[in-house]
Amino acid sequence: MRAISYISVLLIGALSVYLLFAVGALDGVDGKPGPYAEPELSLPTYLSFISVMLTTVTVVLAAVAIGIGIVAFYTYGGLKDEAKAIARTNAEAIAKSVSSEALAEVKIRQMVFELYAKAEKDRQQQEEWGEDPDANQDR
Repeated sequence: MRAISYISVLLIGALSVYLLFAVGALDGVDGKPGPYAEPELSLPTYLSFISVMLTTVTVVLAAVAIGIGIVAFYTYGGLKDEAKAIARTNAEAIAKSVSSEALAEVKIRQMVFELYAKAEKDRQQQEEWGEDPDANQDR
C-alpha cells in the first residue's frame, strides 16, 4: 500500500508541475512565477483550471482503482481459505447429523428384525405344538 501511495503522490505532483507550466503560473526559463513571454497558445484561464481539476480527479481515481485491484489480488487467497474452512465446518456438521439419522435407522431395523424373529419363532412353535383346542371355544 505504501508503494501505491508513493506512486500516486509522484504522479499527482508531476501532473501539478506540468499543469502549472502549461497554464503559465511558472516560467520554465528562469523559474520565477508569472509568464514573461507571451504563450504561444492563449486559452481562457477558467477552462484551463477546469481541465486541470478534471485531469487531477482522473489520475486520483485511477490510482485508487489500481490500489483496490492490488488489495483485492492479495485478499483473494485469504477469502478463498476462509470459504474452504467454513465449507469444511458445515460439511462436518451435516455429516454428523446424517450419520446420527443413519444410526437411528440401523437401530430401528435391528429392533424390527428382532421382533420379526420373535414372531417367526412363535409361529413355528405354534405349528409344532398345534392349535389349542380350547382357544376356539366360547368361554
